[in-house]
Amino acid sequence: MTENEIIIVDNVSEQIYFDIALSAARYALISVAFTYNRMDKKDIQSRVINITKGKIAEGLFYFFCNENHVAIYTESCTTPFWLPDQKDFIFLNGEWDIKNNFIYNNDPLTDKIKMSLLPALIPNKYAGDQWSKRNETYHANTTFSAYLFTFMVLRKAEKSFFDILLNAEQLDFMADIAQQFSRHPHGKMPFLEAWFYEELSKIGPEININLKYYPSLIITGCANARYWTLFKDTGPQMEENHYKTFTTPDWYTNDGGKITKFLQGTMVTTIKNKTCPVGLLPSFSSLIHR
Repeated sequence: MTENEIIIVDNVSEQIYFDIALSAARYALISVAFTYNRMDKKDIQSRVINITKGKIAEGLFYFFCNENHVAIYTESCTTPFWLPDQKDFIFLNGEWDIKNNFIYNNDPLTDKIKMSLLPALIPNKYAGDQWSKRNETYHANTTFSAYLFTFMVLRKAEKSFFDILLNAEQLDFMADIAQQFSRHPHGKMPFLEAWFYEELSKIGPEININLKYYPSLIITGCANARYWTLFKDTGPQMEENHYKTFTTPDWYTNDGGKITKFLQGTMVTTIKNKTCPVGLLPSFSSLIHR
């Protein structure tokens, strides 16, 4: 993938962006009790924000595809709020999962970051994590599984680019649901969506999201089984030929074996991932323009 193959989605109106973000927040609130806490976030609000970020990226990607007539299919990939996500969309007869990460920069992006050096990350924290499921498909008529790697640029000075206004009672309500249904059997609806949102609104403000600014979505490379051999472990347990010296200074550093900083802190992770520079992968742009 070359730099000029990168797609930057920055033509989203503030109203459409808000609608995407509000839908993401509503999903995060109802699904947080049933979502695996990969990043070990201790409080409900941090977990809600984390889920919302990912759903905003997903919504921006769907907006891009719709605006540019890219024939992706999402309906059959949608899972109820209490079930684990499978894949995000179907494209070219394959099942795709969007892996979005955040990069931090206060300066103009093109002045500081070479996009092709960003890391394509697939979580490999434990034996059954997403890397181990990289070849799994869920639909009889699809032929492969793939990942799409996207990024959003956040400002270092601000903790998040949005706020979800929740009071203590609402947070306690969601924490109680998480405790009550943490071992709920999959396949059985635990409660009605309408009931959840109604109860939430009784004890606090209406669900809303306050956007401080509107980060663009950066669509880079993609990978399927043909490219798995390029991915190496980064983190506390590194493989030989792990790309650490891919750039000068080192492509990434480990802080005490717990925090991995790519490109001198442009991007930070706290878990082990399989990764490679996105520049070694084919671009998503090459697939939609071929």
